[in-house]
Amino acid sequence: MLPKIKRLTKKDFQDTSSKVFFRGTYVDVAFLKITPQKFACVIAKKTIPRAVDRNKIRRRVYSCLQKLTIKQEYSFIIYPKKTTLTTSFKEIKEEIITAFATLR
Repeated sequence: MLPKIKRLTKKDFQDTSSKVFFRGTYVDVAFLKITPQKFACVIAKKTIPRAVDRNKIRRRVYSCLQKLTIKQEYSFIIYPKKTTLTTSFKEIKEEIITAFATLR
């Protein structure tokens, strides 16, 4: 799990708009022009109705982000898709690494 210092707050979402730069099979990734670098994982109840499943996906995504180093000083929002629930952790991790590798 990411420490609270590295996570976006509700106020951060209200202040700026995000721009999606990567659309993948399992996740979409957007960035906000906010410094210092922070992360968020947003999963809609409509997409995945059970809280247990949403929390499982959120923990997986935060675990991938914890070990990842990114040079850009933006804040990032990860939007997991429904397919993430049935996918292995390794595949999710590879897609997140690919998403941040495409960032310039």
